[in-house]
Amino acid sequence: MKKRALICLLFILFFYLNNAHAAPSILFTEESHDFGEVKQGDPLEYEFRFKNVGDETLIIKKVTAS
Repeated sequence: MKKRALICLLFILFFYLNNAHAAPSILFTEESHDFGEVKQGDPLEYEFRFKNVGDETLIIKKVTAS
């Protein structure tokens, strides 16, 4: 019985570790930007560049500014 439980545990562990590395991973060239002093009403625009360095598709669901 112990042998069967050990085999099941090893199988589950192997399956988990085999799939654990497959994930998207985002890498930004910059993570923040400071516009400095800005007058109210001035339009602002900035482009953040990033790359998916993971081995799965990266899905961006929500983007917010702060």
